[in-house]
Amino acid sequence: MKKQLSQLLDIAYLSYDEQGQILALSGAAQRMLDLKPGDVLSQKLVFIDEDFKELSISEILFDPIFDQIELGVSIDNSSVTWVKLYSFRQDDLHYIRLEPIEELISVRRLNKQLAIRDPHTGLLYRDAFISKIKEQPHQGTICCVRICNFQRISEVWNIGVANLVFMEILARFQGEFDKGIFSKHSSDCYCVFIPHFVPINIETLYKQLNEPFNFNGNSFYSNVSLGYYKEQPDDDHELSLNKAEMATFDSLADHNRLVEFKETLAKQIERQNKIETGLRSALYQGNLEDSFEVVFQPIHDTKTERLIGAECLMRWELDGQPIPPTEFIPVIESTGEINKLTHFTLSQINVLKALLAEEQIEASLFRFAINISVVEILDVNFTTRLLQALDRLALNPAKIKLELTESALIDNFNYINEILQKLQSQGLMISIDDFGTGYSSLSYLCKLHFDEIKIDRAFVTHVVSDGKMQSLFNSIVSLAKNLDKPLVAEGIEHLDQMIYAKAKGVEYVQGYYYSKPLSIEDFVDYVVADKSSYLHFEE
Repeated sequence: MKKQLSQLLDIAYLSYDEQGQILALSGAAQRMLDLKPGDVLSQKLVFIDEDFKELSISEILFDPIFDQIELGVSIDNSSVTWVKLYSFRQDDLHYIRLEPIEELISVRRLNKQLAIRDPHTGLLYRDAFISKIKEQPHQGTICCVRICNFQRISEVWNIGVANLVFMEILARFQGEFDKGIFSKHSSDCYCVFIPHFVPINIETLYKQLNEPFNFNGNSFYSNVSLGYYKEQPDDDHELSLNKAEMATFDSLADHNRLVEFKETLAKQIERQNKIETGLRSALYQGNLEDSFEVVFQPIHDTKTERLIGAECLMRWELDGQPIPPTEFIPVIESTGEINKLTHFTLSQINVLKALLAEEQIEASLFRFAINISVVEILDVNFTTRLLQALDRLALNPAKIKLELTESALIDNFNYINEILQKLQSQGLMISIDDFGTGYSSLSYLCKLHFDEIKIDRAFVTHVVSDGKMQSLFNSIVSLAKNLDKPLVAEGIEHLDQMIYAKAKGVEYVQGYYYSKPLSIEDFVDYVVADKSSYLHFEE
């Protein structure tokens, strides 16, 4: 009984007349609101919502359209008490009951704060950032800053050090532009709106962001990319942000770390999106042969000029226009479906094998090279799937050559090298493609399991007329000889290039001097015409 009475006495309630004058109130209400009988509520209290906007006190006290409401009660325009207010009326009297909800409002306000600001940096999240800059009455410059080596710093040191680097790069920008509005884009990127009346030298800013700094005696070189867009009159701020973001991603793709958005960039991105959409449609249809074509570029022996095989190259068209492999292959790699093209290539080699058999030509006389993506080789099931496909198609692994670009071997070297060794043990040949354009050191090459070096066309095009190019070409040849590895030179288009490569001891060549890449039917005709490749053929 005493407990119930005590709980009753703790209830904050009061009654008032039509003029808002307090007639009676509980002790709890008196302590909460510092009011007494006779006080007029409209003269003492102000009601506000969670955004601290003032509410109509007359509607709440005399004409409520609710049974309960959560609001803040400000006494004499000073402190705010957050309550849940229940109201009801009996005869000519009004009654309200107040239930404190300070903790609930605090949690709610904290959650709201966390929803709009990153708790670690204090930066606005994207939606809040867009809302904030839309409130600005003027245009400006929107910048996106990305720390390109953030992940690398995190791996070598730890995520805490990477975050310190982020905060240092952020502080540099904030120190120069205190009137800017800042937003957290991702763990390694932030965006800034700078009003048009604030002067900005974007080149100087870029240099400042990339200056080295020290943490605990360790020097760090920030690798920052900066994409930006200078708004025009009537530009929509959200679209402007999208443009600055596009410039940032373009800087990552082209290794040009300072990029201003231009409308031509939008067209490039539109083209990329169109290519990606078209590729996804092509990859998920039933028959890849309806969308993709494998062409074969002949490879010849320099001593005998016999045809000894071909490189298999992928072709794809969009709206009747050929798309370069340098554009569509990376997109397919990003989808994780590149293995479909590898298996499709093998199936086309099998078709070619049957067509050659119809001409009484043994396909085993030739070795076919296919390009392998690093994305594929990092798949733990790659070796198993490849060998299963070869077995299913009755293709001899010894007549298949896998070409990998030199730069693809650097990351995950030990794992990739182990896979290459397994592939070699099954009879497959490994060729290092585009040699000389990557970053391999001699120590890598000495450890690497491979069978052949392919000289990139960049070293072939001007090799006859350019002395420096001859020095590079000759160095690659000398390196291959010292490693006891045969050489293939691609991009041989003229007789003098062919003669030079042969004179230097290059064993095999491919290029337009012999033939452009051929359709499967044209390649069969090419083989038939080159009788030296299959008559009296010597292994």
